[in-house]
Amino acid sequence: MTRVDPVVTAREAARLRDMALALVRGSTVGPDQTISSGTNATGRSLLLPGVNTPDRATYPAFWTRDPAWIAEGGLAGAEEAWGWLSLLCETMNGPETRLLASGATIPPFAVADHVNMDGAPVYFPGTYDSGENQGGPDFGLLPPHDDQYWPTFTAHAVMVRCGDTSVGARLLRTPLGELPVWLACDLAHHAMEVDETSGLCLVRADRHQVDWGYNDTITKSGLVLFPSLLRLESCLKLAALCEGCGQQGHASMLRAEAAQLRRSIAGHFVRAFGGQTWLHSATGSGDVPDVWGTAFAVHRGFVDDELAGELSRALLEACEAGGAVRDGQVSHVLRDRHWPRAIPEPGIYQNGAWWGYPVGWCVHALARVNRDAARGLFLDYMKAIEKGWNESGVECAYECVNDDLAHRQNPGYLTTVALPYVSLLEAGLLP
Repeated sequence: MTRVDPVVTAREAARLRDMALALVRGSTVGPDQTISSGTNATGRSLLLPGVNTPDRATYPAFWTRDPAWIAEGGLAGAEEAWGWLSLLCETMNGPETRLLASGATIPPFAVADHVNMDGAPVYFPGTYDSGENQGGPDFGLLPPHDDQYWPTFTAHAVMVRCGDTSVGARLLRTPLGELPVWLACDLAHHAMEVDETSGLCLVRADRHQVDWGYNDTITKSGLVLFPSLLRLESCLKLAALCEGCGQQGHASMLRAEAAQLRRSIAGHFVRAFGGQTWLHSATGSGDVPDVWGTAFAVHRGFVDDELAGELSRALLEACEAGGAVRDGQVSHVLRDRHWPRAIPEPGIYQNGAWWGYPVGWCVHALARVNRDAARGLFLDYMKAIEKGWNESGVECAYECVNDDLAHRQNPGYLTTVALPYVSLLEAGLLP
């Protein structure tokens, strides 16, 4: 990851951290604590996507994505993250394919998309039904690609937070009995189909599958960008877990897979659009510039420096022209390029609303080519988050907004504040 000089002052960084921690507190549900959807019967302290109380719900279940990044960034501890990891591994599908009455399929070792308060795994988005009716034409005949990588991310967060490089050797319960962490994560990592030649994540046109959770209302096909980026990160983090517990040969194979994915990402997703270079979201349906994916690839250093510069300049031009950013928040797609196939109408939710989630990635990318623009984006973002701020998360820190359409969804959304903090911290942009 390329680091640049801080673009945030110490006072601003402290304020952002305090806001993030306030939402972490409001989004944490302890064992036996009751919220609107029921009582936490998992025996663990869970970090939910937003503030939940007995009379207020923000996605009232434990979602597999995001908590790992939040923990690794120092906003949650190793003990909590271990609880999440053990829950993900205990609730993964067993070694047999599971066919549902909805027509959907749960492959061997698939990881839950989210886990309900009663501990029941749900493998598909769009529902809290843990039974036969989950999945289907709208939200996938297979579980989302990205769910498979979050156990590895969570295990790596445990390793980072506790400073124990041998975490990969610890035992935890799975449907196959007790397994070492590295092996449970490896089974999950390899559970979904990828393209044999490129190693990239693949969505077949005749079998709808969500590529990743923040595009779960979008239909894509062909090779898909964002889960391939997450797969690359999973390779590197799983390799580190393996190296820490003596699995050097397996670590070498994972690092070779990561190298292949780097080459394939540059070879399959780079497109010219509007005179600029972008990473596109898919090679079939969804073949449009992916603002979040482009920023994330630059932030994580998953493209070489020359290409990262070109992608950063494309983001800069889009931000300056208002095509990707409004009031310091970022759309998945350029303003005039909505997804070809989407459940939400243009401008709504994942189809063109404005989000705080990827702001840290974008600030980092902009800082490579224009520090003033990077700082300007951060200040606009902070102004938007400060508007109406209160620590209860009521009527502030929305998941996404589009005031042109009177669209504001889910106040008190954790990653609107926490993920930009963590991303800016990782990039060295906070003092």
